[in-house]
Formats: sequence, C-alpha cells, structure tokens
Amino acid sequence: MSLGRFSDMLKFGIKLKLSGSDEDRYYAQRLRFYIMELESFDCETENDENLNIYFNNECVLGVSIKDSALSFEPKESDSYEAIMAVLGFISQFHDIVQEDYKKEQIVDEEILRKATLPSEEEDSDEDDFEWI
Repeated sequence: MSLGRFSDMLKFGIKLKLSGSDEDRYYAQRLRFYIMELESFDCETENDENLNIYFNNECVLGVSIKDSALSFEPKESDSYEAIMAVLGFISQFHDIVQEDYKKEQIVDEEILRKATLPSEEEDSDEDDFEWI
C-alpha cells in the first residue's frame, strides 16, 4: 500500500499532548514494549526517544517522540504495517499510558516525601539526648 495516504501525518507527525521530556521517554518505552510483543515485529532504541521498528527482521520505520510529538521516518517503502501498529498503540493505549505515567509520578513523590520527613524513631532519639 502506498504511503501517500499518510503524507500529512508523515510530514507533521502526531501531537500526543504529553507533559514533558520524561513523559516522552516513558511513552516511547511503552510503545517499544508494545511493538516487541507483536508477531513479526521487533523494536530497538538507543536513547528512549528514537525507535527503530523492524518487520520480518528488516528495519522499516523510525519513530521519534520529542516535544510531545510523535513523528515517522519510513526506512523502506513497505512500512505500512509498522505505521498501522504504532497507530493501533496510540488508539488503544494512549490514555492508559498517560494515566500510568501520572500514577508513577504520584508514587515517586510519595516516596520522596517519606524520605525527607523525619521518622518518629529519629524524634525519640533526639529526645534521649536532651536530658544529658
């Protein structure tokens, strides 16, 4: 199938409305794991922003997620299946991935807050030395 039908999408990409570079990398990582689970597909990355998607052991598509925009770089003329796989991920899991990212941020903030708050044991130790 010709990629002409996708010309605008290939030219301008897809705006994902992500919160920043950390979420961009998280989204790319989740997309990579999704692609790796598909039959006949594989995916690799060097920097968690640029993905190379393989179909039947041939690199057919480059995908980049930067500044909340997902862009495509067809490596071969037959990258239709890979583009459809990425679009399938976006349509099925976009909201789920964003919710998961927010949940992880909340958990990270709670862990950080617990680490910075003094514990009750530390308070009792300080009291022991006051009488000396």
